[in-house]
Amino acid sequence: MILIPDHQLQIRNTKIYSPKIKVPFKLVALGDTHVSEMMEKTKLYPVQLQIEKENPDYIALVGDIVDAPSQLQHTYVQKKIIEFVKAVAEVAPVFIVLGSHDYVDHKNQKDIYFYQRHFWEDIIGTIDNVHLLYNDTYQDQQAFFMGYWQTLDYYYNPNDVRHENLEKFHEDFIKYPELYQNLPEDTVRIALIHSPEFTKLEKNRQLIKDYDLLISGHMHDGCVPLGVGNFTTGLISPKKEFFPKQARGVFTLDTNTNVIVSGGIMKISDCAPKILHWANHLCPMQMDSITFTPGKEPIEITKTKVNKR
Repeated sequence: MILIPDHQLQIRNTKIYSPKIKVPFKLVALGDTHVSEMMEKTKLYPVQLQIEKENPDYIALVGDIVDAPSQLQHTYVQKKIIEFVKAVAEVAPVFIVLGSHDYVDHKNQKDIYFYQRHFWEDIIGTIDNVHLLYNDTYQDQQAFFMGYWQTLDYYYNPNDVRHENLEKFHEDFIKYPELYQNLPEDTVRIALIHSPEFTKLEKNRQLIKDYDLLISGHMHDGCVPLGVGNFTTGLISPKKEFFPKQARGVFTLDTNTNVIVSGGIMKISDCAPKILHWANHLCPMQMDSITFTPGKEPIEITKTKVNKR
């Protein structure tokens, strides 16, 4: 059993250096849990244990926490998410941004906005040590966090179903100058935005140019079997684009903002055609452990795997 890839948790250890950092600190990032009735009861527990072992200073959940808003009608799904968030919030402050699956349902081949405000804001958002960053920021002495939720119009482009609406990102994001203007200069600035695809448009990259790090998910590690290599091109994107670029790993934009695309827990989710579900067995669960360290050295990346079944 331990030889099956999805019985393993792959941890990408990334060390980021910056002269703005006075005292080293650690951030664990996790995306695309896609909690659903399909998910085994033991799937999230080993991830929780690994986060406890990492003992980070911050935890970021970068969207697609649930597989679809309709899944929140099931007590089992709500309970799994609440238990997981409460447990990791006892380790460190948790910052949450939502992704498309958290507030969009697919019914009758149509995309329906179905935001479960009560669950996310009144239940998850009120858990001690949890910060639901809905187009909002958080700052302490070590870091500045920004969380932005991409809109329904961004994710579902009527003119090009294979790609997200990059122009719409600019149109939406520019309405929130507090998210990209007059940022603190003497602290590390971290942006949490679910899909990294918006960065393919130059004027969007300019909007986040003052951030040291962007953490995203959404791309499911490009569905690369075994999670091999540190290359950034994937095999297939969530929009069924083959060989998508900058779909995984760690890279730096031309604005000098570093990007980490977290690989996620579920590669093929419950809402995907059932004939594809077997492909989950080809890919490990993935999370990122990011250490911020004083200095000016290049980024360092290593990977480790831990058997979790």
